[in-house]
Amino acid sequence: MPVSEVHHVAITVSDLDRAADFYEKALGYKKTLRTDVGGPGIEESLGLPKGTTGKVQYLQGPTQIGQLELIEWNGTKKRTATAGHLELGTFLLSFQVPRDEIAEVHQRLVDLGAECIRPPQRVLLENYGYITAFAARDLDGNLLEFVSLPSREEILAFRSGEDAN
Repeated sequence: MPVSEVHHVAITVSDLDRAADFYEKALGYKKTLRTDVGGPGIEESLGLPKGTTGKVQYLQGPTQIGQLELIEWNGTKKRTATAGHLELGTFLLSFQVPRDEIAEVHQRLVDLGAECIRPPQRVLLENYGYITAFAARDLDGNLLEFVSLPSREEILAFRSGEDAN
């Protein structure tokens, strides 16, 4: 039996309040649970060093699936993932956006100070069709992708050769 969808993704951040405000405004997610974490239970279950503590803020989108958990751990923060797409581990977080809202989302991220790699671009994916997407880095440098996908009908039309665009 398969496992369910991704329930949440945890992101280590340098400043919890700043990151929570950024994601709340950028994604339109709602701040939900805010709590402190630490102690033997969390250390053992996650394999963390003894004495590790942190502050957590959850943000929830339209459903309870796909929440963001932002964590500001105690101690000095550092970024070690520098190889980009060659670094093992999470490469990016991708968020689906309606096609008619992608330019607005891009502008919202620019206004929030995110480093947008390029404006939204229409890109052809082989055997799928055209998507519109852009990537941006959050305030801690994590790569985010925002993508508008074709409808099932558009994908089928593309595959049958009916869609020349």
